[in-house]
Amino acid sequence: MKGKAFCPGHATGFFEICDDFNDFKKIGSRGAGICLSKGVISMVDITPSNRQKITIYLNDEEKKADVSELAVKKIVGNKKYDIIVHSEIQLPIGQGFGMSGAGALSTSLALMSALGEIDRDEAVETAHFSEVESSTGLGDVAAQSVGGLIIREKAGIAPYGIVNKIFCEKEVVICVIGAPIKTKTILRNERYKKLINRYGSKCVDEMIKKPDLENFFDLSLKFAQKTGLMTKELRKAIEAAQRHGKATMAMLGNSIFAIGDTKKLIDVLENFGKIYVCEVDNEGARVIE
Repeated sequence: MKGKAFCPGHATGFFEICDDFNDFKKIGSRGAGICLSKGVISMVDITPSNRQKITIYLNDEEKKADVSELAVKKIVGNKKYDIIVHSEIQLPIGQGFGMSGAGALSTSLALMSALGEIDRDEAVETAHFSEVESSTGLGDVAAQSVGGLIIREKAGIAPYGIVNKIFCEKEVVICVIGAPIKTKTILRNERYKKLINRYGSKCVDEMIKKPDLENFFDLSLKFAQKTGLMTKELRKAIEAAQRHGKATMAMLGNSIFAIGDTKKLIDVLENFGKIYVCEVDNEGARVIE
């Protein structure tokens, strides 16, 4: 039995941590971000067995992938299968593009497709639970399930979360500048958490008043500056990119993303780091043939 699914990446511009709940469906973040046409493609192969064995390959290398493995275990329960997951990771891990959430959600959808029992809400719930439990993200899965420019007006997933989608067609230039950041180190830092929540809440409220792409980039840059999350290297890259469009830091990574004159953005940002070019994904996570 086989299944295949794609989940877009997600670049968060600003967010507010909302984790003071006992129900994981309420835990998450308010914030805004854009879904990306590069993400994770997961292929699942299931064989009935007298044991339960889960093997995960990331870009053809067998690796430990805690978030995706937790999602698989939540779906199959105590049923005995040999489960092989091949995930093609199209953007860097730990750079603010939601790869752990994309891996978990694409794996959940592919696994359900292989089992012949696709339940989209359950797939989203499973991936969100796996991210929250692993402390690798809070709002990526809610956004990735929908696609587009996303405003997470209320934290969590259905029936609690409120996600507003804005359709937009834009090329996005990504520049990865430094070493990966472990999301949990920021989310568990009380000093950063206070700053994030103070400015993140204000940015969400301002975004709701003016829900467009330009305001998203302006608020995201303000958030990166006010919280102190932006390094000198990221600031220099953003300043260079802003001569040709709008740019901001990807939360939470040593990377930036920008829109504008794609060719000129690539030319200037190549001096700072590795470049990826994609588009806004307006479809969200989906099973593919």
